[in-house]
Amino acid sequence: MYIYIIGLLLSLGAGIWFIYQPPKDKTSIILLLSAGGAFLITILFTHILPELFEELGYQAGIVLLIGFGIQILLENYSRGIEHGHAHPSKSTGKLTIAYIALCIHALIEGMPLAPALFNSVVPLENQFIIGVMVHKIPVAVALSSVLIKSNVSKNQALIWLLGFIACTLVGSSFQQFLASQLSFDSGKLMFITLGLTVGILLHVSTTILFESSDQHRLSPTRLVAIAIGVALGLLG
Repeated sequence: MYIYIIGLLLSLGAGIWFIYQPPKDKTSIILLLSAGGAFLITILFTHILPELFEELGYQAGIVLLIGFGIQILLENYSRGIEHGHAHPSKSTGKLTIAYIALCIHALIEGMPLAPALFNSVVPLENQFIIGVMVHKIPVAVALSSVLIKSNVSKNQALIWLLGFIACTLVGSSFQQFLASQLSFDSGKLMFITLGLTVGILLHVSTTILFESSDQHRLSPTRLVAIAIGVALGLLG
């Protein structure tokens, strides 16, 4: 629970920072995004995916593919905020659609994190929770940057940021509600929603890692950040 709550508070704090006192140099956020993406994909490949296939068998591949497809669809509307892109929009309608898509992403992402808040028959590895929370920090920053660059007032941007953070809690609570109300194996339901989230995160993390400069080369500092993220994932 502590990792979950601290992670959300850090995301909220980072978002607030970029709303009220945005730094001119955003290099540290780019490096955090790269390291977080590397850490997350390492955890997915070495810890979560083997467990998914052990529990769901061939169905794991189907669920992962659905999650991957959901993220492709969401990204058509969210303008890439999930992997740190901050493209402002002067259209309130487009900005609202992007925000809704991002909130759906956060809600689905929060569902398999339910064991971190509620009693569950399926334990959740702390490394996965850390990976998701590290991923959320630059997403909150990107959302704040988009809102401010789109001339949204600071107070309104704060409300939007709080709504985004709350979506993770809503997702976890919704997962717990489904597990308590449906006559369905709660353990299998947990692995299905975990598979959907992993499919989404595979898309996001690979996009982060393989995005490069116009010269199609990663800078040495980004390579170091990625190597640190992989190393921490392996150590975990």
